Amino acid sequence: MEAKARDNNYYTVGMDLGIVKLNGFDVFLFGTPGLLRFKVMRDVIVQGTDGIIFMFDAAHPDKDEDGLIILNNVRKSLLPGTPIVYLANKQDIAGARHPEIVRSQNYLPPDAIIFPTTTRTGENLDKALKYIVNQIYENYSSLLKVLRTYELDIEGLAKKLDKDKIEMRDLLNNLEIKRFIAVNRQERTYKVREGMKLLI
Repeated sequence: MEAKARDNNYYTVGMDLGIVKLNGFDVFLFGTPGLLRFKVMRDVIVQGTDGIIFMFDAAHPDKDEDGLIILNNVRKSLLPGTPIVYLANKQDIAGARHPEIVRSQNYLPPDAIIFPTTTRTGENLDKALKYIVNQIYENYSSLLKVLRTYELDIEGLAKKLDKDKIEMRDLLNNLEIKRFIAVNRQERTYKVREGMKLLI
């Protein structure tokens, strides 16, 4: 959602939600405004996130300082190992910075993946999305193997993962929300969804 400001420029003022089908899976995308004052919104959304797509405005280096403040705040809330992919956006504008310049000027790690993109034409957006989704599935692959082994034995799974009843409840609920598993509460069992078994 965008609104026109006093300077006659348009700024994002609300959260966007998109659902994309990728390899048979639903990928939920939450877009947040890139303005500092929306920190509370970002803090809420980042809880439980599986990955981050972070966009730099390659045509306007003056926005980098706020971008880095936002990025550092988001990083503080992420679980260790949460993948981040970066976009050097607005490559369709003359003078837009090359991704390596964006990396250098913003002190991004040497192994950070940065895609040159433009949201106007969609250039490389699909590649960035596929990359982050693959990284997320890699993060979950070992857990999915364990889950597959203990589908009929939640107590055995709790011992294997060293979790108490409340932690197990929260984990299984979270995995069900993410559509990784289907829980049968009457039988106190769960099943790894068929699509997930293809990733194991």
